Amino acid sequence: MESYLKRKADIDDDSEKQKCPHGEKCYRRNIHHFKEYQHPHLLKYLLNGDNIPESLPQPKSVYLEQLKVLKDLLKIDNATAGPSEGIPQKKIKADNSSKLEKSKKFPEKKEKKTIYQSVKGESSTASTSEATGMLKKWEQNAPYFVFYTTIPKSPATLKQKNSITFTDILCPSFGKLKCSLQVNFMIDIMWLMEQYKARNVSSLPMTILYGYEFPQMEEFMNKFLKQVTYHQMKMRDPFGIHHSKVGIYVYDDDSIRVVVSTANLYYEDWNHYNQGLWLSPSCPPMTEDTPNNGDSPTRFKSDLLWYLKTYNVPCLKPWIERVEKTDFSHIRVFLVTSTPGKHYPNDAGSHVHTVARLLKKHCNLPAKTTPESEGPSSWGVIGQSSSIGSLGKNAGEWLRSTFLRSLAAHKAASLTSNPNATLSFVYPTVDNVMTGHFGPESGGCLPYAKNVNEKQKWFQDYLHQWKAELLQRSRAMPHIKSYTRVSPCLTKLAYYLLTSANLSKSAWGGIIQRDQGVYVRSYEVGVMFLPELFEMDYFNIAQTLSNNSSNVIFPFMYDLPLTPYKADDYPWCN
Repeated sequence: MESYLKRKADIDDDSEKQKCPHGEKCYRRNIHHFKEYQHPHLLKYLLNGDNIPESLPQPKSVYLEQLKVLKDLLKIDNATAGPSEGIPQKKIKADNSSKLEKSKKFPEKKEKKTIYQSVKGESSTASTSEATGMLKKWEQNAPYFVFYTTIPKSPATLKQKNSITFTDILCPSFGKLKCSLQVNFMIDIMWLMEQYKARNVSSLPMTILYGYEFPQMEEFMNKFLKQVTYHQMKMRDPFGIHHSKVGIYVYDDDSIRVVVSTANLYYEDWNHYNQGLWLSPSCPPMTEDTPNNGDSPTRFKSDLLWYLKTYNVPCLKPWIERVEKTDFSHIRVFLVTSTPGKHYPNDAGSHVHTVARLLKKHCNLPAKTTPESEGPSSWGVIGQSSSIGSLGKNAGEWLRSTFLRSLAAHKAASLTSNPNATLSFVYPTVDNVMTGHFGPESGGCLPYAKNVNEKQKWFQDYLHQWKAELLQRSRAMPHIKSYTRVSPCLTKLAYYLLTSANLSKSAWGGIIQRDQGVYVRSYEVGVMFLPELFEMDYFNIAQTLSNNSSNVIFPFMYDLPLTPYKADDYPWCN
């Protein structure tokens, strides 16, 4: 215990750290937060064998989780912790210091200011990259502008052409930020403000629309973040969630940049897990000469406006007005959305119908002209997500009749409830997770329920392991969600969908009914890439012998060919 107390003294040295301003009301369970602030009350509970009083402002479960984080930070094992519940030995032996490791874009600061002080007056923290850094990187990733999160535990990802951090999005090379909108599921407001603070923009107006509320989040914003306007989406449907992940950034010239992402706004999502993002071009204000009311050939502006208006909340009204005055004509991706309610084939409110409609109009697949030639059925559909919902008693109930019906659509085929396309699905096995950077904690982003998996064992025939060795991302679990169709030679894509939507009826839309309507329970947003809009036949995902300058490689994350589950493999479940 003496060595433990010494470590505690070292970590909570008053000369380096201030006490957490929340005190016993602190709801944070992020190890990064415990590196920056003292929590004397938790030390007292720890010394008393995890004996937590009943009359505390937070639920007891919050303090127990915080104690686990603190033990990880102090590297306490079950013996030194006294008569506590302790932590599983495998977790203790993990390299906890690596959990705190940050890239050079997240330098640790030893300033005395708390986040509450910094939002009132900006800190003098230097920019984390050169003024032209992110704009140049964005230009280098034309024409797709698809980016992945950096994984500090995998140094190779820090150097990859399209790897970014959240603060990169705030880089001043994009322009002088004026205000921003964050639409997301989970937002750790303190972490988010730390990112804005690193760019000296934390005092600017921000609107947040979110689904999950961290304990006492609103109280914190009301007290310390007067520049933040917020609204929590409380779902009427108990099986629906506000899962969309969109950022809109306005600059001093009134231009707009839109970011569609798969990442929640908290530390682990941006440092531990593989995420995907699309960053739009800079969209200027409309002029008198702007054609088509500033819309793109993909109707991106119209669909974005429709989506924002479906919320019918006052805090989005100024954002709708900004979008209405903006020229989005240079955007070449389609916006794909899901919103709660019943939707029909020509509506914009379900992934099921929107994806089918877009592929039927724009997706080209080679015709089968001879017995030897490749035809549409030889191009396999591949899905990949971080969670799986209840799919039914068999593949024909929804997976093939509704989901695959949508993803197998193309110009030369009529929509059918029994497509002959092959379907493969990528989802991590238990072994994938256990060999991840953080052992069992690597599966924190994979909330597939075990009881659901047990009811649909048939789905395991479709499952393939998570492998991304080419990009050295195998040991970081995928929170990214993507859907595509791949050529038999594994070098071309017929389309690519990056979205917040996991494989579930709630996200995509349920079984297609007699009137062609589907019910959606959740909010979801994604972007669809179709080669036709990029003046290409297909997207290339592997270097070819062609010297054609248009042969731009699409940024594809996981390895092909896929690796099927072994007989004794089991999908990671909670």
